[in-house]
Amino acid sequence: MKPRELFTLAAGAYLAMAWLGKALYFGPIEIGPAIYAVVFLILIFVGEKLGGNLRGEVFLPAFLLLIPLGPEYVLGGLISFGVVFFALRRNLLGRAVLPATALAVAITLLACLKWGIPLLKPELRYTIASVPFLVAGDIIMGAVAVYPDFRLLVVGEIIGIIGASRTVGLGVAAAYLLRLAYEDKLTLEEAKRHKKTVLVAVALLLAVFLARHYVTLKEYPVWKLGFLGSLLHRPASSYTVYERLFQLGMPFGKAELLFNPGPTGYVGKLFGKDIGYTYTLFGQPAYDFGIFGLAEAVVLGLALGRASKNPFTGTFAFTVAILALDIGIEGQFLVAISLMAYLAGVKRNEQESYN
Repeated sequence: MKPRELFTLAAGAYLAMAWLGKALYFGPIEIGPAIYAVVFLILIFVGEKLGGNLRGEVFLPAFLLLIPLGPEYVLGGLISFGVVFFALRRNLLGRAVLPATALAVAITLLACLKWGIPLLKPELRYTIASVPFLVAGDIIMGAVAVYPDFRLLVVGEIIGIIGASRTVGLGVAAAYLLRLAYEDKLTLEEAKRHKKTVLVAVALLLAVFLARHYVTLKEYPVWKLGFLGSLLHRPASSYTVYERLFQLGMPFGKAELLFNPGPTGYVGKLFGKDIGYTYTLFGQPAYDFGIFGLAEAVVLGLALGRASKNPFTGTFAFTVAILALDIGIEGQFLVAISLMAYLAGVKRNEQESYN
């Protein structure tokens, strides 16, 4: 299985789960948003096929999207870009895996010591205490994108369990599978050859989702859905939010989400809530640009196609895109994928590497 095929499978599975859950828990599926979502995915695949032919410099203007988000996003983006550019240029990514993993573990341990364990204290998930676990998970995703070592997967899933974070668990698993796909190891034959590894990996990912379900039951004692029902409820809930954003954004959009530093919170307030609402991959384009939001699918596809030319940048970009299927596109997500498209073409400087 190739990386683009894995993304296609993930997108199809997500949309099917969202539609099924929507029909079961929220009512009939609306035709307009459903057609928009399918067309959006088709245009991503069209753009992905064409993106490999573009020059990387085409994607550098994506930095401008960080300006409306605030100076901290601009500075963070520049630093992150500079670090990855230097590492690619000097062929240092491989050497960074071990210290990066140690940093992720240290961040997790320090967060547990300072605030506690979110799995045991569910209220932490809605405070700043949840951020270190997400950061640690992001670091492991990056490490896996460089080197798909099964031990890194285990570390990442354990962080996901401790933080009761489906985002971390799914992101690390997606990065691992995508990186294996780049090495032509995501095959049925390889799965049969490493049955125990596959079983452990599935068990760990399942444990992450069970941990999140446990936290949900602790947070909401009146929650009636079982584990499987909860799995369908999350994408269905996000999809229902998307349908509402579709209605609000058509035909020409409101231009509020992509340039908002807190888009999920903004959407929550649209619904009269003080919590963040996820809105699927299609919600932001539909709300911000209406029918013209379909052009964003082409841009996203072009960036994914260009990023996929390099195993590291392709893995990272497709991982972000898979996570965005449910969370929704945020400004920093689109910038990250676009910059990966540029970085895919960075060549190792042989002269510098021997100095």
